[in-house]
Amino acid sequence: MGAPSPELCNLWLARAFNANDVDAAVAMYHPEASIVQVDQVHGGTTIARGAGAIRQTMAAYVGLKPHMDVITHHTTIAGDFAMTRSQWLISGVGKDGQPIHVHHHGMEVHCRLPDGTWAFFIDHPFGADPSWAIPAPPPTE
Repeated sequence: MGAPSPELCNLWLARAFNANDVDAAVAMYHPEASIVQVDQVHGGTTIARGAGAIRQTMAAYVGLKPHMDVITHHTTIAGDFAMTRSQWLISGVGKDGQPIHVHHHGMEVHCRLPDGTWAFFIDHPFGADPSWAIPAPPPTE
């Protein structure tokens, strides 16, 4: 199962988180997808690969009893692949019982599934964070 467009992958993932529905969240990912885990939620930035690892990653998010807001800032489609740039905020309850707020700017690669819907293929939740930017070198003469 996927979404009708790459942008809706982001929105439908938020909807799954907000409903505490791990199965719906997992369904937004290709079975061979990869996702970079977020240190604040997963205790590290390991790359989770494949259906089982995606399920564990999504379960950790849903375990926060989250509310997720997401905006897709940009989409580029090329054939059966698309890249989106998103900004998202999850508010929930951490493992320690304290409120947690996780906010990042993500980069996502989506693939079109055989039924024409779209799914996440590569998900880097903080891949577009401004802190990753490197200042441009000064112009040369």
